[in-house]
Amino acid sequence: MDHDHDHGSGGGGDGKVSCPMIMVFHAGHCERILWDGWVASTVVEFVFSALAIFLVAFIYEALKFVREYFLRQTVRKEAERVALELQAKRSTPPCHAPSTTAMMPIQEKTYMQRIFSEAHLIQTFCNLLQIVISYLLMLVFMTFNYWLCLAVVLGLGIGYFVFGWIKQDVYESECCQ
Repeated sequence: MDHDHDHGSGGGGDGKVSCPMIMVFHAGHCERILWDGWVASTVVEFVFSALAIFLVAFIYEALKFVREYFLRQTVRKEAERVALELQAKRSTPPCHAPSTTAMMPIQEKTYMQRIFSEAHLIQTFCNLLQIVISYLLMLVFMTFNYWLCLAVVLGLGIGYFVFGWIKQDVYESECCQ
């Protein structure tokens, strides 16, 4: 076993560029980001990596808005369907038979219809994508590089600035629901 604590910073004989894993906050530009294939060893590579991370964080906030938008659209369509059904039942002339004078119940969707609906499948996929992106952003932050942390924070902050104002209910929260 190799216990030399070099962590590949010497470059090795295989020709691959390697950067040390520094486990304290630092400001270097040589960084291994997320996986072995993503190594920013030059300043230009590092800047483009930080911009890519900023963009992913911004897209994360956009995805949160898209999920909320789709949810509101689904609820609105369901409310319109129920309202139209009620209106249709009220506008039909009552029959004189005593069994038909009571209003028929509104057609409810079954559990399976709801869970396999197109809207729920889209919500599920978007939620899965949001979870994956959030964990990847957390791992980027855990590189402890000031600049990459700043790219994550600015991407999330500017993304919220662009999309967060759209929330209409002041009592909505992303946590503790």
